[in-house]
Amino acid sequence: MYGKVVNLKFANMEEAKLAASFFTENIASKISILKIIGFNVFIGKQGDLNLLVKFEDVSSIKLFEQKYPQIIESLRKSLVFKESVFVGVCAFTFEQEAALTEK
Repeated sequence: MYGKVVNLKFANMEEAKLAASFFTENIASKISILKIIGFNVFIGKQGDLNLLVKFEDVSSIKLFEQKYPQIIESLRKSLVFKESVFVGVCAFTFEQEAALTEK
């Protein structure tokens, strides 16, 4: 599994919440088109926003990277923020819902 990690820093939590709504609407609506297999949005108290977008293969990441500038452009026109982005290979993941436990 591959992931695109986007870290954004806003002036405050309210702006981060607006951006979270923006990404939820603009990325979640394109999950099947962009071949996304996982999507998480985290908001921090100090105006941090973290997006984790998961893909099955490199070609899916490349498709997302082609569309990402269009997605974020309108946010850049509305809010001021610092951005760092990187692509990584998932080294470990755990989801409790997917784990089986014995009683």
